[in-house]
Amino acid sequence: MSATDFSPTPMAVVAEVPAIGRGRLGAESVIPVAAFLVLAPLYATLSVLGHRQLRTSGFDLGIFVQQISSYANLRAPTSDLLGTGYNTLGDHFSPITALLAPVYRLFPSAETLLVAQALLFAAAVIPLARWAVREFGALIGVVVASAYGLSWGVQAALNFDFHEIAFAMPLLAMSLVSLGTRRWISALVWALPLVFVKEDMGLTVAAIGLLVALWTAGRTRLYGFLTALWGLGWVVLAVKVIIPLMSANDSYGQGSKMPPLGAGIADTAHGLVEGDSRAATAFLLLAVSGFAAIRSPLLLVALPTVAWRFLSDNSNFWKPIFHYNAILMVIVFAALIDAVVRSRRHGQLTERGVRTIAVAVAVFAVVALPFLPLARLAGADGWRVDPQTTAARVISDSIPRDERIAASNNLVPQFVATHDVSVFPQRPTDTTTPDWIVVNRSDPAGWPADEEGDSKALFVALNSGYEVRYEANGIEVLQRTPLGRDAG
Repeated sequence: MSATDFSPTPMAVVAEVPAIGRGRLGAESVIPVAAFLVLAPLYATLSVLGHRQLRTSGFDLGIFVQQISSYANLRAPTSDLLGTGYNTLGDHFSPITALLAPVYRLFPSAETLLVAQALLFAAAVIPLARWAVREFGALIGVVVASAYGLSWGVQAALNFDFHEIAFAMPLLAMSLVSLGTRRWISALVWALPLVFVKEDMGLTVAAIGLLVALWTAGRTRLYGFLTALWGLGWVVLAVKVIIPLMSANDSYGQGSKMPPLGAGIADTAHGLVEGDSRAATAFLLLAVSGFAAIRSPLLLVALPTVAWRFLSDNSNFWKPIFHYNAILMVIVFAALIDAVVRSRRHGQLTERGVRTIAVAVAVFAVVALPFLPLARLAGADGWRVDPQTTAARVISDSIPRDERIAASNNLVPQFVATHDVSVFPQRPTDTTTPDWIVVNRSDPAGWPADEEGDSKALFVALNSGYEVRYEANGIEVLQRTPLGRDAG
């Protein structure tokens, strides 16, 4: 990578950008909007059907429903799933989720969060696709939009409940496209709100600010440094002050997952060489771009997220699953576009080379698709509602709304919008006494206890004043008897 790769676009090239795109104004508008209109309902369908097939869980969808429900009712954000009356700002600093409170107030349902997430994820395609069309034309713009939309990191996130990083997707896309097209102030402005998405996102903001400072001079460079300080300042404030203040034990619990830096670096290096899940994730991150993204310094924006995940001793953070790779998809595809633009500008890539990269990106997306969650929609089973979901809704309707439920983790999302809910078996942080216990006996959740643990907890419940009222589709429903209430 030469020094010119890190320098801003020459003014002559910047001046030519409108001329390049002038003949493609129709495609610049139509393709991004069309991509959004296709992806948003596709994402929503995948997520909502997953919810109706009992693929969602109390941890994490239930937690976010309780959090946003609290905001909607003008209360501090709490979740009894984390612990009785637990302030969720003591777990992660994600105040941006309050933006969903007015929508949730109108449509109080777990599915509201899933649909909102689908819209936010799909919105990120608009700036990416528009940039690609402007630079390379309609066909490659469609390839980039499709490859991002079908990427494994995006699908994995949509397949796993709702998460606050949904808000980062369009913000980061706008910031990185602005960064790649040398609209420095716009890049900084779009990055600033990311600090309210999650405490670690301040590191990403700092990376964007430092790149702007590196590539510019004068007042703009100062703004870049100030943005970096803004990001780092919020990380320190969240981790050292806000989260400990709101937590149950005056500490930042997530910090316990980070080993000493030296040990973390050594373990990460060993894991990458040995080919553990970190190596697989790194390979897949680059493979979605045909490995072309390596050519772009925009890829540096991914370093903070990749670093804290790979250095952690929690192996779940290393894997190409769950929601951890979603924002990295935005970064990688922005880096892909930027890399091809740079290479072509420097005469290092012909139009044939551009098409070759586009083909590689398209082939990877198509080959990976059968192994990803959206493939479920290709078969009839992917559209069926799980009978247990129907049973759970009947159970929910039969329990008065002012009565508390403890439910299996994979049943919690079916009750959380209508009742006060905690997870069963109850965790030590849960000091409530539920009026009802609803347990999935035919499809055990596996957490916070395995099937044997569920049986032991039920045995204790039956000996402490609960009685089995009925069973429906493998779901066992227990009610606390008057004798149990007296004993409590």
